[in-house]
Amino acid sequence: MGWTLEILNSASDEDIIRIVQRLIESLGFKEAERIRAEEWKIDFIALREDPISGLEKYAIKVKTKGLASSKEVEEFAEAIIKAKADRGIFLSVSGFTKDAKVLLGREYKGKIIPWDGERLVKELNDREIPVPHELVERLKRERMEKEEEAKRRGMLKVIRLDAPLLYSFSPNKVLEMVMSLMESRYKIKREDIFLEELVVELSTGYIILWSAKKDTEEVKDKAVILSKEEVIPFVSRDVELERKVSRALLESESAIKASEVEITSPISQNEAVIALKLKLADELEIPQTNIYLSSRRKVYVPNRALLTLKVGINSAKAEVDLKTNDIKVDITPLPKEKLIEIAREECKKSLGENSEEISVEEKDSVAIISGQTKRFVFGIALHVYSGRIMKRKSKMKREAIFSEIAKLYPDGEVIFFDEKENRAIVDVMTPKGVVVLEFNLENGEHKVIANLLHPYQIANSAKNLIEKNFDIKGLELVDFKFYDATHLELLLESVDGKIKVNADGKTGDIIDYFVEISPQKAREIILQKYKGWEIKKLEKENEVYKAELENDKSILRISLSKDGKILNELDRQLKIEVVREIAEKFLEEKGIPATIKEIKLNENWKVKFVGEERVGELLIGRSSGEILKSDVFLTEIVIEESYKRYILEKFNEKNLNTERIVVYKEKGYAVIKLVGDKSIYYAKIDLRSGKILEEDTLPKKGLMAKIKKIQLEAKYK
Repeated sequence: MGWTLEILNSASDEDIIRIVQRLIESLGFKEAERIRAEEWKIDFIALREDPISGLEKYAIKVKTKGLASSKEVEEFAEAIIKAKADRGIFLSVSGFTKDAKVLLGREYKGKIIPWDGERLVKELNDREIPVPHELVERLKRERMEKEEEAKRRGMLKVIRLDAPLLYSFSPNKVLEMVMSLMESRYKIKREDIFLEELVVELSTGYIILWSAKKDTEEVKDKAVILSKEEVIPFVSRDVELERKVSRALLESESAIKASEVEITSPISQNEAVIALKLKLADELEIPQTNIYLSSRRKVYVPNRALLTLKVGINSAKAEVDLKTNDIKVDITPLPKEKLIEIAREECKKSLGENSEEISVEEKDSVAIISGQTKRFVFGIALHVYSGRIMKRKSKMKREAIFSEIAKLYPDGEVIFFDEKENRAIVDVMTPKGVVVLEFNLENGEHKVIANLLHPYQIANSAKNLIEKNFDIKGLELVDFKFYDATHLELLLESVDGKIKVNADGKTGDIIDYFVEISPQKAREIILQKYKGWEIKKLEKENEVYKAELENDKSILRISLSKDGKILNELDRQLKIEVVREIAEKFLEEKGIPATIKEIKLNENWKVKFVGEERVGELLIGRSSGEILKSDVFLTEIVIEESYKRYILEKFNEKNLNTERIVVYKEKGYAVIKLVGDKSIYYAKIDLRSGKILEEDTLPKKGLMAKIKKIQLEAKYK
């Protein structure tokens, strides 16, 4: 198909720009650059080799709509200078105005080369540049739309009238008014409304020019007489009417597009003369003899339009009052039986099956018809006035899908079914593998979209992979499922544990896996590392096994990952009876007779002991049993007795009373105060060794003794 002006005119602005660019390249121009800046007022800059003048620079402007004016030619000439080009090509698809052509020939001949649409079409065809497919399709659509529109507006004929129309009449405007009303009131689509017949009712009337003498003045005007009752003597008082009358007086005949016209004559010409004179005499208050009529013109007045319409498969009638624009439409909904008939035919046409059950529900201007066939359930929304199918939805029954699969694969088993909107994906396991089918639920069509490996084949690959890398043997496939059309999840189990495998059904590649050993296998793995230990407790907690082990000396707590790969010690501690033995042995070796009062485990073991001479605390390693720290202190009784013996030996004081002993265990000493017959004795004594760190003696009597006592009481408090 070659280029034509019709094709060119159907193209968009951007389409034409692209077409011109391709033509420029085919004409030998090189380095054609598109200029998008509007202020340049050009579309392309291109270079071309001229055999005489050499390399020339061209500015090219494209105008897609309307005639190019002389002003635009002047602007383009300035743009050529601004672009420093040698020449310009002005391409105007619609051509140039007369002034523009004169200007181009007189001022810019040889400088600006004008191209119109015909020249462009010729160049495109000469260069064999193909018409884009989308342009051809667009032109076809436009032609079809025009034909459809002409059909919708009916095949009207031009009817000649022997007199002008006082008021203009447009069949298109009348039809548009009716369609707008039917669209808003009845929700009928415009494309379903077709004009079959248009009858226009006309009535005759008269325009009469008159003059009259009132007193000494002369009055004149034009009058319109439509009936004996409807006489308009002063046309000049109505600007719009005067314009219409003036136009009618210039015409001797008229034409109207309609199927038929019906003419009535409410008043004759003679009756019009009498009616006007009576009206003027009454309004001007003058005798009829003072009224002169100079000329008359018959006119036709459109009063009413009667339309016969085809509305889809229905019919309707409309009446338009051309004076008031009031519209009456007479249309009845299609019978319920007809709507059901349309639904049955559509069902047969689209699904190839007869409907077995039908139900109808009407809502506003829509009838919802639901039903089913042997293989489908369906719903059809019909417009109750036009019979238009507004929406159709069908869905293949699940049992029909399974029945079809049974015919296709007698030995197959459906292992996956997923339904989304208007399609279903079905995986069918056969002896050779898995077939993935896609069903169109609207019409039952189906196709194979993938062929997958058999689950047992994938399971065997997974078994080999896992048993090679994990301490788990004897795996067997116990279950599998597809979580989309081509990916599946397999479950393999044995006495050693289980694995979940996600795999690509097409390739058999393992995408991911999750291993979980059994409690029995967990015991085996733990005892392989901790020989000689006994598992007292084993339980699953989140993603690990937690176990408590014991031997003759210690308690051990460990965690083992569910896949059996990661074994961590959480805690190891000595048994409490072992700690007691270690503490007792230490006291025995140190010669400290004492009793264990408390054994407590924090970060390490703390052991408290009490004896007659010594008390203290041992810190023993949590799991090692090592004595990390020992604090052994003298008892208050030992401190008191040893200090009294010391005073007796040194000062020969026999009658001594202990007034106070204060033990500062954190400081490692005790303060003691003894009162004898002669003196008062103060001392600080080391709690661990019994050594006297400081001591003071104070006479019991005397002024100086009282002063010193105050000082010593503060020192040994």
